[in-house]
Amino acid sequence: MPDPLEPADPEAARDRLRRERDQLRRSVGELTERFQEKVEELSLVRMVGDALGSSLDLRTVCGATVDILQEAVGPENCSMMLRDGDGALVLAAARGAFDDEARTFEVAARAPTFEPGEGVAGAAVAGRAAIRIDDVADDPRFAARPDGPDIQSLLCLPLVARDRVVGVINLSDSVPDAFGPDHERILAIIANSVSMAVENARLFDEVRRSREALASENQSLRRELRTRRSVGGLVGQSPAFRRVIQLVEKVADTTATVLVTGESGTGKEVIARTLHQGSGRSEGPFVAINCAALPESLLEAELFGIERGVATGVDARAGTFERAAGGTLFLDEIGDMAPAVQAKVLRVIQERQVTRVGGRRPTAVDVRLIAATHRALDRAIAEGTFREDLYYRLKVITLHIPPLRERREDVLPLAEHFLARFTARHDRPRRALSRAAARALLAHRWPGNVRELEHAVEQAVLLADDDEIRPADLGLEAAGADGIRVELPLDVHDFGEVMGEVQALAERTLIARALEAAGGNRTHAARALGVSRRSLIYKLQRYGLDG
Repeated sequence: MPDPLEPADPEAARDRLRRERDQLRRSVGELTERFQEKVEELSLVRMVGDALGSSLDLRTVCGATVDILQEAVGPENCSMMLRDGDGALVLAAARGAFDDEARTFEVAARAPTFEPGEGVAGAAVAGRAAIRIDDVADDPRFAARPDGPDIQSLLCLPLVARDRVVGVINLSDSVPDAFGPDHERILAIIANSVSMAVENARLFDEVRRSREALASENQSLRRELRTRRSVGGLVGQSPAFRRVIQLVEKVADTTATVLVTGESGTGKEVIARTLHQGSGRSEGPFVAINCAALPESLLEAELFGIERGVATGVDARAGTFERAAGGTLFLDEIGDMAPAVQAKVLRVIQERQVTRVGGRRPTAVDVRLIAATHRALDRAIAEGTFREDLYYRLKVITLHIPPLRERREDVLPLAEHFLARFTARHDRPRRALSRAAARALLAHRWPGNVRELEHAVEQAVLLADDDEIRPADLGLEAAGADGIRVELPLDVHDFGEVMGEVQALAERTLIARALEAAGGNRTHAARALGVSRRSLIYKLQRYGLDG
């Protein structure tokens, strides 16, 4: 009986084993080939990830993409096009097609563009699918470019990110059938990575441009805010004062030294603070010192500082130049500064260094200097009491504040401004100016300028008992009760501007006396003055005597 394990035909068994061996070899070969393909794919994906993940610059991403494809696929021409805001495809990077040695295509020189739906690239975008053409002569979708390369075969793949086509990758060659399924597979492998890299780079660019726009807008708003703040505390609409405000707006946000001139009480320190608030140093300190309030020795120590031990019981302290570092130093009434101190101030301005009294080591200082005076410095220079070189250092910008009598239009707005301030400060009921009080304010000459007006309004807020503020509340009539008070100008050429005021003041005083002598009877007062009753009533209203 034959053994069942023994093959009936040894030759047939050997053939079967050979077939199984060959099949196994083919399977192993296929597996090895697939494994090798996967390794290459993973290697390509990693290479793409490393290259595209290292940059958020759009041109760098596009250039790296065409470099990788040129190396991995080896086409004659490789290019990448991105869609613009209108949907057209614009060349972003190329290798071979337009310049064999160029990594990216210079848009400034030439930028090939396909309108929406134009050419093979437009068809790939519309269909959202890869298009492979073995011979472009047989495909009507191919749009040849006069300045383009010789193309026979073409492979175009759309790049889709977040369900939106952002661009295309083009591979082209001068021979037919240059691309096959493997090339299409390779493009499909890296398409997602490239699409997301392009989208991220675009988003980053949008964020960058938005941040730059916000920074620019923020800077503009800061300038506008500084401008608003720079004029916010300055009240007045008269032509003379508007010129002051315009000059303040121009020079506030600079580092220029400013010399503020004007009579006492015109608000020179307010102007200085406004210049500081409107500048880039507004976050820094504003330090003010009145040069007329201290004797020479104390002023020097206050300005430049003093070292310990200079005198018995004296401790070291910084001067105003040091304390104002990074901000603004306001030297008020600099025209009253002693010549010796003027020389030291000039040296600090020139060298930007200050040496304390009793010290040897200079300290660098960074301050913006604003000086003010009510004196005519040109006259002081002629008299030898003010240094000419310091004067020209200070008057880089000269800002003259006109006296209040030269800007009558600002009297009532200023009065209302002070009225609101002092009503809130002293927690008093809000009272309006009576017509008589307003006329009294307009008729007053204001030798103390804005400061005098401020004090008059504060007094009225504190003393007023009626629903409205009356002329007596302002404390202005007492000055002329016993006689006519006139402040004559220093210069004879200015007499003309006060003639009308002198006449008005005299007339007002005479009418008040006549009315008082007549016991308030307007008919008798008019007869005593030699005018009609109607004319008297008009003048009473004009001078605020009908209240």
